[in-house]
Amino acid sequence: MKILILGADGQLGFDLMRVFGEKAIGLTHKDVEITDTVQVTAVIKKHRPDVVINTAAIVRAEWCEINTEKCFAVNAYGAQNVAKVATEAGAAIVFISTDYVFDGSKNGFEESDPVNAINVYGASKVRGEELTAVANKAHYIIRSSWFFGSNLPHKGLDFPRKILELARSQPEIRVVNDQFGSPTYTKDLAEKIKELIEKRAPFGIYHITNQGVASWYDFAKEILRFSGTDTKLKAISSTESRSGLKRPRNSILKNTKFQ
Repeated sequence: MKILILGADGQLGFDLMRVFGEKAIGLTHKDVEITDTVQVTAVIKKHRPDVVINTAAIVRAEWCEINTEKCFAVNAYGAQNVAKVATEAGAAIVFISTDYVFDGSKNGFEESDPVNAINVYGASKVRGEELTAVANKAHYIIRSSWFFGSNLPHKGLDFPRKILELARSQPEIRVVNDQFGSPTYTKDLAEKIKELIEKRAPFGIYHITNQGVASWYDFAKEILRFSGTDTKLKAISSTESRSGLKRPRNSILKNTKFQ
């Protein structure tokens, strides 16, 4: 089985390359611009994969709020390009989505729950899910959350790295304690995606995260404890946060389909 991974130098893409090994062909943004149908067609026809895993995305949620058109161009219409060309090549598609497709209004979301994004990034991923599903019937839509991993993400520092950086420069760190989710190690996610594909699970939507629930404050507390850092940590509410981005208060993804 030949696996084509788009966004291979990103945090998840890096781990997907590791877990698939010799089966994987990795392409970065330097190799292909997914908003360019001609480029996408050329690389997929060249490599003729059995499965295309599309991790290419704009994930800086605050940036998306002021760059809506570009955000949708990549996360929605670029995803559509990839899924459509994969169909033409006879390949299945894996689209990486997010907990931000939900509004956070209930205590955990199942795969079948209706989506209701409350920010531009989440809305772009909702549209990406929809367009991917229409363009390629052989699709896996993987929703996950709160990534951290061994490779540095394109958006900058992931949460653990950011907390450790702040701990080195500030006597006190303020972290929100009223937003809840499941921090997910990208190597673990990559392993489960590999398992999903190799077991030929039914196509559709899947929620895959690490187990457990934490607030951002809880997560930060564990990071500092594990690192042996004694920097003071202060819990704050979302309304006290400097970020103007509207985020789901509860973005816990329940996995009811793939254990």
